[in-house]
Amino acid sequence: MLQYLIKITDNTFIPIIIVALLGAVISKLSASNNKKIALTGLILGFIAALVYAILKRNTGFAVREFYDLGVIIPWTIIAIPLLISIWMLKTFPNTFWKAVFILLATVSFGLVVAQCLPNLMLYPFEFAVGMDSIFNNDFLFKWVGYLFALVVILLIGLFIYWICARLSDKFVCCIATLSLAIFTIENAINILQILIVRRFISPQAWMMDLVIFVLGHVNFFIFIFMVIVLFLAIVLYIKSKTTSLVGSNPAQIRKMKAQLRSDRRASLMVLAGVAITAYTVTRARYIFEKGVELTPAEPITPNADGLIVIPLEKINDGNLHRYGFEASDGTVVRFIIIKKSENAYGVGLDACDICGATGYYQRGNQVVCILCDVVMNIATIGFPGGCNPVPLKFEIIDGNMVIRPAHLEAEKNRFK
Repeated sequence: MLQYLIKITDNTFIPIIIVALLGAVISKLSASNNKKIALTGLILGFIAALVYAILKRNTGFAVREFYDLGVIIPWTIIAIPLLISIWMLKTFPNTFWKAVFILLATVSFGLVVAQCLPNLMLYPFEFAVGMDSIFNNDFLFKWVGYLFALVVILLIGLFIYWICARLSDKFVCCIATLSLAIFTIENAINILQILIVRRFISPQAWMMDLVIFVLGHVNFFIFIFMVIVLFLAIVLYIKSKTTSLVGSNPAQIRKMKAQLRSDRRASLMVLAGVAITAYTVTRARYIFEKGVELTPAEPITPNADGLIVIPLEKINDGNLHRYGFEASDGTVVRFIIIKKSENAYGVGLDACDICGATGYYQRGNQVVCILCDVVMNIATIGFPGGCNPVPLKFEIIDGNMVIRPAHLEAEKNRFK
């Protein structure tokens, strides 16, 4: 339950805020076209996400990093023109800027939807993995966590949209501008991470420091958007408490009172949603991950021929096996082995290019990065890319796995 409560929150909290703010800006600047813009963007994003999810589920063709690049690079390209069009339309409300805004807003809406929907579509296929039957508590609890998180996130989005509708156009445009700029920075860092992992660029020290900081502080951008949402809720709540009740007749005053009560309730609902989100990404994450620590690496040394030899019978159980080789300078170089299929093994360092030597652990039938909690596709262990372990060369000889110490010596700096 907690696993998918956390996953859905991580995956959708920021996008739903962006969607809500975009929707509010669209409603304020192009009220006559707001439904058409939102619906068109939603359909475009849904189609892109559905195509990717089908390919990912049924083929080995789809690669998430490439899909993400196809979504977030266009976002970073149109983000600044979108912000410019918002303020130009606000200042100079003419046909040209309205057309530009409608086009950019539609594409932006679709890109945000396309970015977060694939995981929502694919998560349910994970629920029954490793189960003998779906009729058990674990399967039910996963659905409960999944659906509860979706409901909370959707309600947060709806109430943010409500709050923005009750605040001034200029104020909402300012908040939306700030949020879109921060979201663009987050996406730019994601692009940088993918380019580094895929070795499309040669990383500089500052790039690695930035990416590692963000990976090491997984809630960083979520907390920023929590502050923004809290600010919106508090502003509306204060406004509802300080608005003077002036009306020409008692009926108008009663109507105003009812509206102000609704404003306060909306503010409190958003505060409750943020509190649930904060609990999910902090305490619930801690409860889910507590006790996760690396099992000790089994010491291993070369044989008389100077080779590391591991009998296959020791690693054929389908579990993750961790070994430690002491390099010439005393550094312990860890590597992991897991049997992937009848004749295939996943062998790699207990480290990756992004998260460093934090290591991996086994959670049920999954291999997970202990730092960023990314679940490895076991079939891809032994191949470069993503958060996969750095591949390690090996040979199968006479029923043994053979690893040359020189390959481990070459990687010792990763474990210092």
